Amino acid sequence: QGSSLERQLAQLATFWHGEHLGGADGAARGYWRHSARLTEVSDARVQCSGAVSATADARALVKHLCCLPRHSSKGCGALLLELPRSLHCWRLVERACAAASAPPPTAADEPPPAAVAGRWHSRLRESLGVQLWPPEAAAVVRASLLCRGADKAVRMRDELSRARAALESCTEAAD
Repeated sequence: QGSSLERQLAQLATFWHGEHLGGADGAARGYWRHSARLTEVSDARVQCSGAVSATADARALVKHLCCLPRHSSKGCGALLLELPRSLHCWRLVERACAAASAPPPTAADEPPPAAVAGRWHSRLRESLGVQLWPPEAAAVVRASLLCRGADKAVRMRDELSRARAALESCTEAAD
């Protein structure tokens, strides 16, 4: 619905696109301004576009988090691996920096890679390794955690913290 609203606002803006303030006197001096109506509709369209992009980023993040494979050896999707550069909002920040002749956001602003960010997953593995269980019992517990989805839930939590760090780096770069 947001995309539809954005398109309707763009169509509405065409009605006032030729309406400029300053009149003949302003045109003779080489300046003009958009009318208040066109400015208001254009601002609303840009805000709607930003909301649509942010919603699309959030939807893609949640989808990729929920679709993590059950077994940790299979890894995760490219969107999660390439955070924050895979987010639309990051690309908007890069374009804004380029337009403002500001230095682009650097790799130092990015969250840690998946191997470093697996804090909860590594804690789970460490706590299982410390138990004084026979090897067969430890294997059954690990398989049970894998089959019941606990392993995936912990990895989802780790990826969510990476995604949060990526979004924070986008807002910091935008500021």
